Amino acid sequence: MLLIYEDEARTSALEPADDAALVDEFQRFMARNATRVREGRRLAPTSAAVSARRDVDGGVRISDGAFVESKEVVAGYFLVEAADLDEALAVAGQVPVPHGGVEVRPIRSVRPTPDA
Repeated sequence: MLLIYEDEARTSALEPADDAALVDEFQRFMARNATRVREGRRLAPTSAAVSARRDVDGGVRISDGAFVESKEVVAGYFLVEAADLDEALAVAGQVPVPHGGVEVRPIRSVRPTPDA
């Protein structure tokens, strides 16, 4: 999985034409990597986020905003099928992120429990 981190303040300040150009760059990236990219989405701003946290009593506390406050936030993702880490990194190096970066994070498989 490729997690896209951006400086949300800089990205949200883009002029509409610059934002449209960035979207076009992402579409070209996806077309170039169509055999590897299974899915990709842009996330809403952190101002639209709602977080759920477990408290010490086992209850759930709901709060407005992102789970973690940071200058760079998770702004989107790509689900990528790659043979190995090197191939995933090669794809990650092509992601057009002018004000941030890309984290490559392998997805672990979840084994069903015997009762499932």
